[in-house]
Order: sequence, then C-alpha cells, then structure tokens
Amino acid sequence: MNVTDRTYPPLTPDAIAGARRLIGVPLRRRPRWTEAGKELIIRFGLAIGSRNPLYMSEELASTNLLGTLVTHPTMLHCFDDTLVAPGLPGIHSVYAGADWEFLRPVVLHDRITATARLVDVVDKCGEFCGDMVLQTGEVVYENQNGERVATCAPYVLRTPRDAARKAGAYAAIERYRYTAEDLETIDQAYEAEEIRGDVPRYWEDVQVGDQVPQIVKGPLSSDDMLNFVDIVQGTLTFAGFREHWRRHPQDVCWDPETGMPDSWDASLIKDSVAREFGFPFAHDTGTQRVCWLENMVTNWTGNLGFMSRLNVRLVRPNFIYDTTWCRGRVSSKAVRDGRYHVDLEIWCQNQRGETTATGTASVALVSTDVNVWPPFVRFPTSSPLVGEA
Repeated sequence: MNVTDRTYPPLTPDAIAGARRLIGVPLRRRPRWTEAGKELIIRFGLAIGSRNPLYMSEELASTNLLGTLVTHPTMLHCFDDTLVAPGLPGIHSVYAGADWEFLRPVVLHDRITATARLVDVVDKCGEFCGDMVLQTGEVVYENQNGERVATCAPYVLRTPRDAARKAGAYAAIERYRYTAEDLETIDQAYEAEEIRGDVPRYWEDVQVGDQVPQIVKGPLSSDDMLNFVDIVQGTLTFAGFREHWRRHPQDVCWDPETGMPDSWDASLIKDSVAREFGFPFAHDTGTQRVCWLENMVTNWTGNLGFMSRLNVRLVRPNFIYDTTWCRGRVSSKAVRDGRYHVDLEIWCQNQRGETTATGTASVALVSTDVNVWPPFVRFPTSSPLVGEA
C-alpha cells in the first residue's frame, strides 16, 4: 500500500481490454448473508422503509399463500448485491439499473446461493464524465433445493473520477430547503400509503391506465443509507478497510477535507467524498430505489399476487435529504402461459419534480377463475379464494 499515491487512474483502452477479458469468467462473491432468517427478513423490510406486514409480521406467516414468512423479492440483494463491476481498478462504479426476473418466492429459512459473471462491456460517452464504460452482468440465485429463484442483469457505469469531478454535471444543483408545506405533504403521503394486503386484487378488475398508489421515501437521511448498506453488503471498520486497501490500493478515495483515505461507502454520507466522484452531495446506492419501486408494486399487488419482472433504470442521482415519490400506472394486461399478467410503468420523482428512475414491472394476479394459481402456492384454509381450488 502506498500512502503517497493519491492520484486516480484514467480510463484507458488497455484497462477496458482487461475488463473485457473477464467476460464469462465466474466471479468471486462475498455474500453478506446465506440464509433467509427471521431477523434478516424483518430488518431488510425496515431498511427499505417497508410498512407491508406481509414481509414483516409473523402473525401473517400462517395465513399467507405459502404458509410461512416470506421475503421482499428484492431482499435477494442481501445474498448478492448485484454490483458486477470487475476490472478497471480505480475507476468509479455507478449503479445504473437492473433487470430482474423472479421465478419463485424466497421464504423463511431458505438458503440462497448466487453465481455471477460479466456479460458485456460497452464504451459510452456522456455529460457526466465524457468517456465511460457500461458493464452488464448476470447474477443467478438458487435455493437449497437447487431451484432457481431469480436472475438479475445489473448495469454498472464505470466513470473516471478526475473527469467526472472536472465535468461537474450536477454542480448547479443546490441543497433543497423544505417548507412547512413540503413536510406536511410528505407526512400526509405516509399516512395515505395503501397496502392491499389479503384483499384479492382480481385481474378482471384492473384496467389499463389505472394508477398505482404512490409511496414516499425520505427525505433521504444518512441513517437510511447506512441501514441499507449494512443489511445488504455490510460495512468495514477502518482496520478492515486498511486490509482491503492493502489488497486493492486503487479502490481507496481521499477525503480532501481530512486528508484521510476512505472507502466508496463514505460518499453516501459525506459530501466531500462524493465530490471526488463527480457528485455535489452524498447520495444513495442506486439499488435502494430498485427496492423502493418493488415495495410500491408489492403494496399494490397484495398478498395473493406475484411479481415476476422488475426492470429499473436510474437516470439521475438521489441526493441526501431528497424525497422520492414512487409512482406507477397500468400499461397493459394479458393472459400469458395460462397466468393473468398485468404490466406496469413505474418511476421515481424527487421533490424538485425531476425523474430519477424509470422502469417497468410485471405481476401475476389472481383471477375470478380460482383454479389458476402459481405452481408454488399451497392453499391455507383461511384463504378467501380456496373455493373449488
């Protein structure tokens, strides 16, 4: 480790070629968790600000369609954080979005393993830093029975730090100052949050153009970010960071205010470190908004539905103290493979009126045809839809 070298490397053709040589190579992963224990399931829900008792209440465990405590679909981040960005040491990683396909729910005591590989490396150019690279990955999750529960295709931008800092793409943004009216609006939105619960949302009752009830997240605090990072990937003490720095010297960033080395995580709570990466303020991880949009969709779907796909693109940063409004609408509905599917258009918008994320989701709903059920469902006697099934 070299404490005198405080320079950040540029993005070079040789470095990009080195990253491309990793395409298809199985990657070493360090999962934060390996089993869906009760504490983890509940703590993850708290970390994303979920208020949906389906994922946080043991009392509902015996009455839902699986007969046990179930996890938020995006809790799979705890078994692999989906940051697939090998190679390019010293080049910053900016999470740009993900395409999820969910095949089976994860339930209490499931043991999950994940495998990851790099799929593609594409040259990009944009206002944020000029030349950059987009890395696409693939993460496959399986349970203890060898059943595939989900796949994820994450997108990670690799941005040179010096170029991003000089470009100052977001330099004109000022810290938002909330009025009493702003805070009252946010408070009312929390009070009005709709959670469908065990009331069936029938496919036949859903119409194209229907609005998905919004949920609000924030104003984003350092506690929001630290709780999320701790539950998903964990954080290092300085002693632990020092060992990582020894092995990966170009991962370190230097805080210009203190002169000390620090990790990427510091950019979540310290403006001075975020500026080293080209952002004016501390900001979220990006994956948080993916989880928030899932939270909105599963609130709407209810306990009897199943989210099969979630595709999100992060288009602007979510800065510390920003408020995020998650919104959506029904874009189409169809019967596919014998299941009753609804497709949604979803997005995030901040208090400035800026869209920070866009995406789509697909959900399978119950139908008035009570004989149509996902294959993994068991039928609890308390289900309002047991009927002839």
